[in-house]
Parts: sequence; C-alpha cells; structure tokens
Amino acid sequence: MSVGNRILYADDCLDVLTDESALPSGSVDLIYLDPPFNSKSDYNLPFKGKYKNAKPVEAFTDTWRWGKQQDDHLEELHDNSLYSTRKKLAEFVDLVRKIEGSRGISLSAYLINMAVRLLPMRRILKDTGSIYLHCDPAAGHYLKLTMDIIFGEKNFRNEIFWRIGWVSGYKTQKKGWIRNHDTILYYIKTRKAVAKFNKEYLPYPEGYVRRDGKPPTGKGFPIEDSWNCHAGDVLDSIMIKSFSREKLGYPTQKPLALLERIIKASSNEGDLILDPFCGCGTTMHAAETLKRNWIGIDISNFAVGLIRERLVNNIRKLTLEDITSHGIPYDIAAAKALAKKDKFEFEKWVCGAIGAHGMFHDPGDKGPDGGVDGVIEFGLFTGLDEKVRKTYAIVQVKGGRVTADSVRALYATVERYDAAAGIFVCFEKHMKTVENNRSRKTFEDGTGEYPVIQGFSIEQLLNNEKPKLPPLKFRKDARLKKDLFNDGAPTLI
Repeated sequence: MSVGNRILYADDCLDVLTDESALPSGSVDLIYLDPPFNSKSDYNLPFKGKYKNAKPVEAFTDTWRWGKQQDDHLEELHDNSLYSTRKKLAEFVDLVRKIEGSRGISLSAYLINMAVRLLPMRRILKDTGSIYLHCDPAAGHYLKLTMDIIFGEKNFRNEIFWRIGWVSGYKTQKKGWIRNHDTILYYIKTRKAVAKFNKEYLPYPEGYVRRDGKPPTGKGFPIEDSWNCHAGDVLDSIMIKSFSREKLGYPTQKPLALLERIIKASSNEGDLILDPFCGCGTTMHAAETLKRNWIGIDISNFAVGLIRERLVNNIRKLTLEDITSHGIPYDIAAAKALAKKDKFEFEKWVCGAIGAHGMFHDPGDKGPDGGVDGVIEFGLFTGLDEKVRKTYAIVQVKGGRVTADSVRALYATVERYDAAAGIFVCFEKHMKTVENNRSRKTFEDGTGEYPVIQGFSIEQLLNNEKPKLPPLKFRKDARLKKDLFNDGAPTLI
C-alpha cells in the first residue's frame, strides 16, 4: 500500500508507528534506526562554536528512569496470551529488572521503551523488507535479544561492525583497549520471502595482483560485515572528519556514505525507506539522492526544521513545498498556540525552520545584551581574490511582545560575538517595533548589500520565505567563488 513520499513527522515515533493510517502493515521496504543507546549522557544541540561562555541547549537526555509510562507499557505487554511475542518481551524485561538490580531500573526502562517501538516496525515492514538497528555496547547485547524475540533469531543476518573514526586525542590516553566502533544489527522480516539485497564491491587497490601474479578479474572485493576497520583504508572510508562538508555538528550525526551503503544494499529505486529516529536527516538525504521514497520521524521540532533546510540546500530542484511535515505549525493560529504552550519548543521550531544549524541560548535568560536563540552559518567574501570568511547571523526569537530595548540589544549581541548579522523573528503585528528600532547599518559581499539587523516575521516563515542573507553556505572549497561569479547560482553543500 502506498503511503506517500517525502514525509516528516515531529512526533514521538511510537505514535506514528502505531497509527495504521500513517504506516499501514507491509508498506515499508527498509527501516534504519539510530535510537538513543542508553549511554547515560546528555546530547546538546549544535553549535556552541567559539563562544565558550554560551550555554548549550539539550537535544536529548539518553538516561532512562522507570515510571508510570513504563508500568503501562509493561502491563500492556503482559496482557497477552502466554506464548505471544509481547508476553516474551514482558518476561524478558522483568528478568532484566530482577538480575540487574539498581542498574536494571535504567536498563529495563530503556528496553521497554525500545520494545514497544520495535514491535510495530515488524508490522509495517514488507515480507521482502529489512531492518538495520544502530547501537553500541551500552545496551547492544540486550537489543540483540529484544530483536531476536520480535523478528526471530533465525531472521538475524549480520552484526556489522562500523569503525567510528581515527583514534586520536584523549582516546589514546585510555588504559586497556580503546573502543572505536558501533554495531549495526541487520535482520530480515521473514525467510518465507526473499529479502532484497544488492551485493556491493570495493575496487581493487592500485597495483593489486593475484597470488599467481596475474591481474585481477571481476568487480573487486565483496564488502564484508566489518566497515572502515583498517587505518588508512581509503577505499572504505565511511566517517565524518572534522573538516567534512556534510558535518552539521548535530549530536550523533552519521556519515552520508554509511546510509548510502545500507540503502543501496537493501532497497531498490522507488522503494520506501523509514527512519523513526531521523535526527538531522542523513537517512532522508541518502534516500533522496538514491531515488528512494522516504519517511522520517523525530520528536524534535528543531530536527524536522533542520532536515527540511538540509535537503533543499543540498538537492537541486527540491523545494520546501515538496516536503510534507506533520506536527509543526502550518498557520498562524497553530504557531501562536505553540508559542503560548511551550516557549522553548516554539524557539526550536523557528530556529530549525529558518535554517539555523544550532542553538545555545537558555530560553528565559534575559539581559541587557540580548539572547542568542540560534545561529545561521554562511560564507562572506568581496571578490574573486578574497578568501571566504566563515561568519554567522544570530537569530533571536520572540513569541510574544517585542520591546524597543530587545531589538537594540540584538545589535549589541551581534557586535559582542563578532557576527555579521542579526535576525529578529516575531509575529507580524510586532514587526513595526523591530523596524523602528533596528540598526540601519549594512554589510556587503559579492552578492549584494544586506542589513546588519533585520526583522523577519512568523508569517514570512510560514510562507517559506527566507531572511536576506548571502545565498551561499560556507565551504572550504575554492570552487565556491567560481560558481558564484560564473553563473550566480547558489553552491550546494
């Protein structure tokens, strides 16, 4: 059954996964999920950058506690026939609680939350479908047992070891073995149907010869279940380096090449890919590039906004109108309701939708120098012989009344952080206050003249308009300037 394409949900994936009108049974060809790992760590939204005194904003807390919600989930699983999958899951969680003691309170809470989300994933997979679960040693062994119960241990295909990156810095000081890999658990839905799998190969290295001294024949080395496992193996380099163009600074971001490998292996063009914990949208980006249909779910309003911006900035001919988003405001009434209900979520929604790559201001903090709710990164230059200078526009969001002092304070903040510009976002009825009190200074580059301080309304945001900033994202590639002055077209990252 067709369920559409290019759909994003800002919601708890449990609500979407259990909604058969959104995801009917047997509708998805491939699921990739990179959920929380029960790492007992806090992850912050990007990016703090050079501003050491800025307060990071929490993206999510990967620490779990047992409470009423977990009691309800466990009771629901127990309320089934003796030999059902749900009953087995309930008994497994109970066993973990019993044998793990105080630690089990956290681990079992994590497992019950994962179990109730993994259960409907099996329902929505096609019989020819596959699922890849990304995890690490914090709870990976328990997730393997959970997946065995839900999908069947005979449907387990591989435990893929992905080397995260090069070992350097503080890691080299650790005593004992240095952990430097994640695990990806690969299952098919059923052996009754042939699961899709397209075998991939790595090219033979230059100068490679067979043992008999003859040149190699065929496609190359078939890819195994250990990826990136040899230092300096440039043929199989799947990681985000510090200088990678794709790096957004988003916590737990995975490389585009990693998702491209998985998607190419276990789906074909036109198939439907689902990522129920889609974060900054790497799965969506890879699926779109590889001509697959896709659905992404993330509980964060900021993440959904960031994904939309990432896709339209990186994929030619794709517009915001091509992407259907649920759970974020689509009209003024909904935007005002969100601002009234939850100021923080309103700020996160605005920052994601406007194209900010990060946030580091604690909502509610006030001061004479203004606040920083978000940061938009771009490149600034003045001519062909000038180097591109990485700079920022600071975003400040107001969901209610706007004062003259708050507008003037934004200019002080721009100066203090040595940013190029400031964008004051508010509802249209307060735009006159912004216009009457903003600085009239401007800055220039090769694309035109821009205001240092500008107002931008929620109404404009909902109309998919953009603030007045240079059209190019920052890149360290010298071709950026060539692209701009040759044809005036934005360079995509």
